[in-house]
Amino acid sequence: MAVELKKTDVVVVGLGAAGGVAVLPLVDAGLEVVGLEAGDWRAPTDFAPDELRNNRRGWPHAVQKANREIPVHRPDATSPDSPRGSIHPMMNAVGGTTLHYWAQSWRLNPWDFKVVSETTRRYGAARIPRGSTVQDWPLDLEELEPYYDKVEHEIGVSGRAGNINGEIDARGNVFEGPRRRGYPMPPLRGSGFTELMTGAARRLGWHPFPGPAAINSRPYGDRAACVYHGFCGRGG
Repeated sequence: MAVELKKTDVVVVGLGAAGGVAVLPLVDAGLEVVGLEAGDWRAPTDFAPDELRNNRRGWPHAVQKANREIPVHRPDATSPDSPRGSIHPMMNAVGGTTLHYWAQSWRLNPWDFKVVSETTRRYGAARIPRGSTVQDWPLDLEELEPYYDKVEHEIGVSGRAGNINGEIDARGNVFEGPRRRGYPMPPLRGSGFTELMTGAARRLGWHPFPGPAAINSRPYGDRAACVYHGFCGRGG
C-alpha cells in the first residue's frame, strides 16, 4: 500500500560529496529539504587510527554493496575483465565516498581544463592518441574558483595556499592556479615522517608543501561539516 508522505520542496538522493554539499545552499535559500541516504551517520569512533583494520577495509561502512562495484580493467576490448587489486568501496553512509579518500581536497590545476590544447602546445599533436575522445573543458578554473572557495570555507579545509590573487607564497602550493583567499584553517601539523620527507625533497630541489585536507586543524564551525562528513566535530 502506497504511503503519501508530507510534501517537501527538494529531495536529495544520496548525501555524499555532491548531494551532501548541495543541501546547504538549498536550506539557506529557504527551501525545505529531505535527504535520502542508504547508509547511516558515522561517529568519530568509526575512524579509530588502526592501520590494520583500515587497510583491510574492515570499516563498518565498507558494506557488501561494494562487492558488486569493484572496478575492472582490460588492455583491449577483446580481453576479459580483471578486477583491480586495490579496491576503494563505495560507501553507504552520510558523507558517502568522502569518508575514505584520505581527506585530500585538491583543486584542479589550470592546465587540467585544457588537456588537449596544452598537451599539443607542449608536446605536439602526435601525443594525443588516435581516436581519443579527450577534449578541453568548456570552462576554466577561473569560472569554478568561487565554488571551490565556498565549499572549502563551508566544510572546513586546512592547508597552505601558494597563489592568492597571483601573489606567490613559497610556503604553500606554488603550482596551483590563482585563488581569491587562503584556506580557512592552517595546515595540519607535521610529524617526524613528513619532516624527513620534506627535507629529502628539498635536497633534490623539489618544492614540498602541506597538502589541503578536509580535516580540521583547529576548532571550526561544523554546520556544513556535519552534513558533508557524516558527523560533527571532525573533518575527513
